[in-house]
Amino acid sequence: MNLQPLYDVKERLEYAAIAGVSLLGEDFRLQRAAEGLKPLAAASPVLGKIDAGLTKLLAAPPEQRSGLLLDVLALVDAVAYTQAGAGFEGDLEPLSVGGGVYRQISYGQISPLLTALTTTGGGRMEIVKSAWENHPEFFEDYRVLPAVIVGLGDGYGEMGELCATLLKELGPSVIPALKQGFDPAGNKEMARRVEVIAALDGKAATPWLREILPEAKKDVRSAVITALGGDRENTSLLLDLAKSERGKNRETALEALAKQDGDEVSAFWERELGKNSQVVAFLRPTRADWASDLVARGLWDRVEAAVEQGGQIGKETHADVSAWLASAEGKSSPSMLDFWRWADAETEAIGKLQNHTGQPLRLGAQLAELLLDSLCTAGPGPLCELCLELWGKHKDEARWLPHAVVASLLTRSASEVYDQFSPYVPAVKPLLGGAQKQALHNAVLEGLGRLAWKEDTGAYLINGVWPTAQPLDKRWIKRLTHAVWKTTGKNGSGSAYAYWEPIEEYDLTLIRLSDPSDEETRALLVPYLRERMAENGQPYSYSHYLFRFGGSPRGVLGKAMARNSKSNRLGVLWRLMNDAAQVLPPEETAMLLEEVLSSGGINKEALPTAQKAIPWTIEQLRAGKPFPDWDDWLNLR
Repeated sequence: MNLQPLYDVKERLEYAAIAGVSLLGEDFRLQRAAEGLKPLAAASPVLGKIDAGLTKLLAAPPEQRSGLLLDVLALVDAVAYTQAGAGFEGDLEPLSVGGGVYRQISYGQISPLLTALTTTGGGRMEIVKSAWENHPEFFEDYRVLPAVIVGLGDGYGEMGELCATLLKELGPSVIPALKQGFDPAGNKEMARRVEVIAALDGKAATPWLREILPEAKKDVRSAVITALGGDRENTSLLLDLAKSERGKNRETALEALAKQDGDEVSAFWERELGKNSQVVAFLRPTRADWASDLVARGLWDRVEAAVEQGGQIGKETHADVSAWLASAEGKSSPSMLDFWRWADAETEAIGKLQNHTGQPLRLGAQLAELLLDSLCTAGPGPLCELCLELWGKHKDEARWLPHAVVASLLTRSASEVYDQFSPYVPAVKPLLGGAQKQALHNAVLEGLGRLAWKEDTGAYLINGVWPTAQPLDKRWIKRLTHAVWKTTGKNGSGSAYAYWEPIEEYDLTLIRLSDPSDEETRALLVPYLRERMAENGQPYSYSHYLFRFGGSPRGVLGKAMARNSKSNRLGVLWRLMNDAAQVLPPEETAMLLEEVLSSGGINKEALPTAQKAIPWTIEQLRAGKPFPDWDDWLNLR
């Protein structure tokens, strides 16, 4: 039976429901669809009932049409629903293994995600990220998973990287889908498939990687070689590849070999460094003792030769030394520790070296910074003991003091660290030796600057990685808020809230050290931050810092804004006050708005709108209404 007339009636009834029943008498298309249904009505009782309902609807007076229309449309929908089909002929087959699973999700729900994964244009990343955060189950769906895999080769590199990250999060269940249709001579998508499979399968991926290597080309070959480096059983193969590969693929083989271990690997690298010292850069990530010994030996030879030569150092020599310095980071073999002891003994001679233009080479400062970076990279271990040893020889100097602070934080009790180093941060201005004591103060702050409180982990971490032996002694917060000098010896940087407000590194360090959930800390930070806002005239950054620690900028905000009225544009003001409304009581936010308006510090272009928007917003808040949207302010222009 051809049911097209039924669908025609359904379409016209839906149109009538939208357009209004007053037009039914003039809808010749509905009348024509009703005529087309009559032959079917004789063949089926239910279709006959629909035909009778249509006849009654078309003949009814206007006041009765609404109810009759809904009755007929409901019956038509029910009949059409029972006649639905898949639209395909043939037997049903199960989904392919590993190609995703069936999820009871409507196409409408996943349509925006599929569009973001399969098209181009802006805003796609946010759609995918939002879908992952709110509905990670979407990505296992048999309709979505293949699109994520194809997305590995997206022309926008960040989208491809995001797809790779999501597939790794989904786990080993996606490996069959990644291997299905894999082309070893393929493009960026195939290379990223190799990366994801290797990350998910670990050493178990080695047989498959070895199988596809002979046919792998270009980016895929490079990805396969990189993945082979994750298995220590592939040393012999990688040594062969280092001999046979050329260009980028050989560099990839060297990177993979740097992850291997053993006498054969060490001997290879010794020969390689003898032929081309610049390949030392490939050893930078490894912490193995054999690599540390090779780098220590090469670095020591080069610095010692420069010291023996004295005077000016050529550009090539300087570049060579710099490459070896960079590769020494984090290495801590006995040979490397001996190099540092030698460099400490030769500090004076190293400090006299000049570059090719006759300017100070600053190699001594580079070495001190490198050792601090190495300590923060390596964490607890031999470098901690070394740094404390070097500082113990020079306690009246600032050179190794930051290192001693970090090493102590990693290995000693919180009270011991405070008692040892807090005297270097005086709360009363010294009468004598101010410059030297300020240098020591700065050195302690440089060490503390490598530490931060991480709210998500509830721990103090060095460089975001290594936990301290104990949580920071709370006495540090009081000490730092009352310190004589608010310096670290380093320039500040623009804040996350206002790029035009360069914040002192001292304050950034103090904020990073402070736990916003600790009441004692909050009580110390709020008055300190209010004072610093008044001193520096930086309203936006310090207001947000105050919000974080449960405080309000009321009483200092207006004065700080008045010091730089050009920055107080309408959009900036709205964002600040909107943020305030999220954390402060409505009345407190209203009084802040009053302070802003009376400050005389609003940008002259923004002032006319602000004079309308701010009083109106105050009324809204005091009436118990939410803080207005940005569009509400714009509409008052």
